[in-house]
Amino acid sequence: MNRSAKMLVAVLCGALLWSSGGVGSTARASVLTKLSLADMTARAEHVFWGRVERLESKFVKGHDGVIITEVQIRCQRSIRGAKEGSLVTVRHLGGTVGELGQKVFGEASYQVGEEVVLLAELREGSLYAVGMAQGKLHIDRSTGSPRVQVDLRGADLVTPNGLDRSPTAQGIALDTLIGQLSELARRIPSPSERSKSGQTP
Repeated sequence: MNRSAKMLVAVLCGALLWSSGGVGSTARASVLTKLSLADMTARAEHVFWGRVERLESKFVKGHDGVIITEVQIRCQRSIRGAKEGSLVTVRHLGGTVGELGQKVFGEASYQVGEEVVLLAELREGSLYAVGMAQGKLHIDRSTGSPRVQVDLRGADLVTPNGLDRSPTAQGIALDTLIGQLSELARRIPSPSERSKSGQTP
């Protein structure tokens, strides 16, 4: 079993399944290792600010009953990788197809029209948010001054010292986040850049 298949099996152990007839089964919360902005930047091929334009959920070939959702995001500001104005397609586990729905606790989720800052890594040729929901930061403009929020409902963060289990960057100003990510992207090469130069993370 390859790394992506193992991850898929492990993640789906923390999934909620439902159908038009009601909820089918539930599982306990997912447990995620807390990642810093530097950790996530080191894993990210693309770092950008954009707006969600389209969602499409479908079954995964070769995995009976497993749903994946493809998300198209228009890049408005690129920090790494993505070209401004381009559509970037990312995936997340779970979604709804017909009468069957799946939610993976701790996984990133998106809504059409939503503004996000995304740190995306490559897995088996597709882009996913780094650290599941940790790498997808929602831009909240409800208070007038845009701030970022991370939705980890259904997931618990763990840290080596057991302290500060709140998501990284939770509630900070958007401008502050963009500045921090720009500096980190300048200092920390992407995985593909490290691979070309023979560097290790």
